[in-house]
Amino acid sequence: MLTCVLCSAQEAQPIDSALVKDLDEMPQFVGGSRSWQKFVTGQMNLFPIIEQMDSTQYVDFGAKQTAILEFTVCEDGEVCDIKILNKSKISPAYAKEAMRVMKKSPKWKPGVKNNQTVKTRFRQPIVAILEYK
Repeated sequence: MLTCVLCSAQEAQPIDSALVKDLDEMPQFVGGSRSWQKFVTGQMNLFPIIEQMDSTQYVDFGAKQTAILEFTVCEDGEVCDIKILNKSKISPAYAKEAMRVMKKSPKWKPGVKNNQTVKTRFRQPIVAILEYK
């Protein structure tokens, strides 16, 4: 049995002057954190990652890996400009899978400032435990 544990969303981290800070409402996955977890666990395929990892990679990256994703939630809720901030600390296969899943994300509920939807930079960790039980 495989385990994929998902963490809750962290506070948005605006990093670009074109992005809005001090929001009235933070962006969120439509349906909230439970729907986000359901989406990720439904899309994430950990079996090939486990099969690709050798003992050296388990030593280098560990069985528990956290991909810290940073992305933009646009005014229309579209997700773009996705980056993995800690790519060197997770296995290449897990980085690739986390990116693949994030690119499949449906639209989010965008951030709001002064009753207008705004473009916001957002940080979201995804934690996976890569082991057979």
